[in-house]
Amino acid sequence: MNDRTRPYPDREIVYRWAVAEIGPGISRLLSENGWIYPDADRCIGFFYVDHEEGVTFRLHSLCRTGAGGLPETVVIFENHGEGLILHSDEMGAYTLLSDEEANRLSLLEEQRWCIYYELEQLQAVRKRVDLDRFRAPGYFDDVSVILISRDRELIPEGVWVRLEGQSNDGTSFQGTLLNEPYSDFGVHEGETLSVRFAEDEEGRFLVAEVGSR
Repeated sequence: MNDRTRPYPDREIVYRWAVAEIGPGISRLLSENGWIYPDADRCIGFFYVDHEEGVTFRLHSLCRTGAGGLPETVVIFENHGEGLILHSDEMGAYTLLSDEEANRLSLLEEQRWCIYYELEQLQAVRKRVDLDRFRAPGYFDDVSVILISRDRELIPEGVWVRLEGQSNDGTSFQGTLLNEPYSDFGVHEGETLSVRFAEDEEGRFLVAEVGSR
């Protein structure tokens, strides 16, 4: 297998199965949980989005690989690998599995836990490709937003917002402000903001208008 060290785009890896080398991050995770299998040279896991922790790899099993063909499973973790998770930034080299390969390894049924884990109101937001350019790498639900004072007395400021859902018509979003603005816009870290698209001669961006007119 040709393990890939150059990161894939987040949208390309989320909700995908992968075979990963047992690098430092995964080795530490296995050691902390008492999993030591000398016969295994790789692990199989699933990439998904954790609302707070970002793009996450959840270990499903340990395996060994040969010349060509699919990996051979050595051990499958209990409860779909619950608790055996690693942020995508800590991953070593890995190879994404096609749906056909995942199906041949009987993995597609194993990801049903994610249906019950995911927040329903976020599913539509995560499908929005038009938001991808604003997303924080490795944190799929977090987007860059320009904070604008309605009375125009403050210089607009860039902040990060964790999206929680969108309006029924999809033209605006609700999210949580993740960092304290430098200027006094009257909103603070942890508060809810309404976010929408805006456009000027320089292009399209996300804005949140706050304060009184």
